[in-house]
Amino acid sequence: MGLDFFKLFRAQKEKGKVEIVDVTCRELFEAAQEYQIRELCFWICVDMIANAMGRCEIKTFQGNEEVFEKEYYMWNYSPNINQNSTMFMHKLIAQLYQDNEALIVNALPVDGRETLVVADDWEDPEEWPSRQNEYRGIVVDNYQYQYPIYENNVIHLKLNHKNMRPVVNGLYQSYFRLVQAAIKNYEWDQGQHWKVHVSQMARGDEGWAQNFQAMIEAQVKPFLNSNGAILPEFDGYEYEKASGTSGAKDTRDIKNLIEDIFDFTARAFLIPAVLVNGKVEGTADANTRFLTNCIDPICDQLQEEATRKRYGYDGWHRGDFIRVDSSSIIHFDLFENAANVEKLVGSGAYTINDVRRAANQATINEPWADEHYMTLNISTMGQATRPLTQEGGEVE
Repeated sequence: MGLDFFKLFRAQKEKGKVEIVDVTCRELFEAAQEYQIRELCFWICVDMIANAMGRCEIKTFQGNEEVFEKEYYMWNYSPNINQNSTMFMHKLIAQLYQDNEALIVNALPVDGRETLVVADDWEDPEEWPSRQNEYRGIVVDNYQYQYPIYENNVIHLKLNHKNMRPVVNGLYQSYFRLVQAAIKNYEWDQGQHWKVHVSQMARGDEGWAQNFQAMIEAQVKPFLNSNGAILPEFDGYEYEKASGTSGAKDTRDIKNLIEDIFDFTARAFLIPAVLVNGKVEGTADANTRFLTNCIDPICDQLQEEATRKRYGYDGWHRGDFIRVDSSSIIHFDLFENAANVEKLVGSGAYTINDVRRAANQATINEPWADEHYMTLNISTMGQATRPLTQEGGEVE
């Protein structure tokens, strides 16, 4: 493996001791390659989820009526003085998938307005079954809170009951050995390998080994590394090419193995692999599965935790709650969905402003735009059959 490059100290917390590990230069570079592929796969999936969550509208309700007050502005535009809602959501999702949990702190009011910040670190709280947990050592950016914050002032999200990332990391390490083998095979097939047959007479010269090595360094290596060169051939030396298989080679095998890593990473995130590897086929069904299996559970947990912490039972009983609407994640083509828009409004299910908001269009500031309409083609069975009959049962 080569000469030792340096020594790393690896702490073994479970044994309470420090072990000195010898690391070679090649091992260091292989670890760096494996880490880069691992991080690329991981953060592409995280960014995909964060981008989707950033498009969600967080709706606020009071008395079962949707309102657009300070709470709505805080969640959808400015959670705190230093972040907009998209930046806030990206940090929240990154923290959630990095550590399997995330903590939103209800910070002190700024200019009379509440602010929400995502914690970067905190100490594990001592959990109690019948009283509030206390969170200590909370760090946000470069600031550390010097006082404990209780459960009712935080929104604590947990991704999975068991953290899946160590399992995926172990799978990365096992699978990357196949990638390394494919890279080595490609390098061998594309490289130049020669055999030299040396006669017995030439090998008998004094100092032959040293002279042969010097000749290789001075003449053979420049010949192999040059686009055009002449290799002198001496008496007693015969050169024969011994490369790998002939023919043009590509990196398709290596690419396929790396795509496999993307696929099982996406599977761990509950993301359909077709959305990660960039293929177009089947994306409509994949988007539905992505929203159902990956995005909606996060939305459900966020709205449940925010409602119970922001409003409590009394507020919820009055009809005050928060709802995370994921319907705006998929791009809405107004002209392609014109017939569907007509049906939504004509069935009385949605108002014109409801549809315009779902299509990311400005609402109409007129009373009629918030009214419900129904076409004459839709009616109850009794109303639909009444014009066809008279009291005597005869058809008109």
